[in-house]
Amino acid sequence: MVKRTVGPKKLTPEVRQWLAEMVAEARQLVYGEAGCPAWKTLFALIEDDAKEVGHEFIRLLMEQTAKEHAAALPAEELVTDREEAARLIDPEERTLETESGPVSWNEPQAYLPKSRKAFFPSVEGAGAGR
Repeated sequence: MVKRTVGPKKLTPEVRQWLAEMVAEARQLVYGEAGCPAWKTLFALIEDDAKEVGHEFIRLLMEQTAKEHAAALPAEELVTDREEAARLIDPEERTLETESGPVSWNEPQAYLPKSRKAFFPSVEGAGAGR
């Protein structure tokens, strides 16, 4: 059996209920009005359909979250320990290849005018090295 990744408890009863409702709607979109495939469809094919929908859900959740996270950069994160304030410049598009497909977002970039250096605060990131 495949072990699912365990992290912070985000799967509250409310989230589970919403997912159940969303799945009921998704089944109709995937299989039509019946909400299920034709009789005698192999379970492996039902599993393939579920994985295709699930991976796209996962990919979209990661991509939208990464975009919002990058856009929410607090101003205080742009100040160095020497009190120099960085100026935001054009963001750089980043794409990570994940198990669920490519995830892209615009990563903030900044410049320290006084030091004449590129600047981005050193924080634990979403990169493959984690």
